[in-house]
Amino acid sequence: MARVFALLLVALPGLAACGASTDVGQIKAVVERLDHEQEDAFAANDPTIMEDSLTASHFANMVQTNEALKQEGAVGIRLLKLEWGQIDVQSSTSAQAETWETWEETDQSGNTVSTRDRNIYKLLKIGGSWKVDADSYPDKQAQPADQSGSPVPAPGP
Repeated sequence: MARVFALLLVALPGLAACGASTDVGQIKAVVERLDHEQEDAFAANDPTIMEDSLTASHFANMVQTNEALKQEGAVGIRLLKLEWGQIDVQSSTSAQAETWETWEETDQSGNTVSTRDRNIYKLLKIGGSWKVDADSYPDKQAQPADQSGSPVPAPGP
């Protein structure tokens, strides 16, 4: 029995590292899935497609983001490239991930515009699954506020 316990103590550090590695893989998967779900939600005009990747509070923000894109005249959005920066698992239930994303927007005339932005995602682990709780664009200038003082949703994905 003592030998089994000793073996477990030796194995535990490796298991903890494996858990962090697993979290990083899951975080990458949920961010990439969310990006593609945003494309699909925009095309289908059905924001519920994104729900499984988001917390409830950030879901409302993503719905506003897609609506703002449509109001600006976009008829299509597409992720062209996703590049990874630092991923920081801060605790067993919170993490932050940095990406550089290149998105293409298409307007009604078929014109396209591509933008590349750095994103900082904040994630929470809820019920064993990572979900995106916030997404900021630290290199963009502050967005104007509406008459109530609330920030206007960012114009790009």
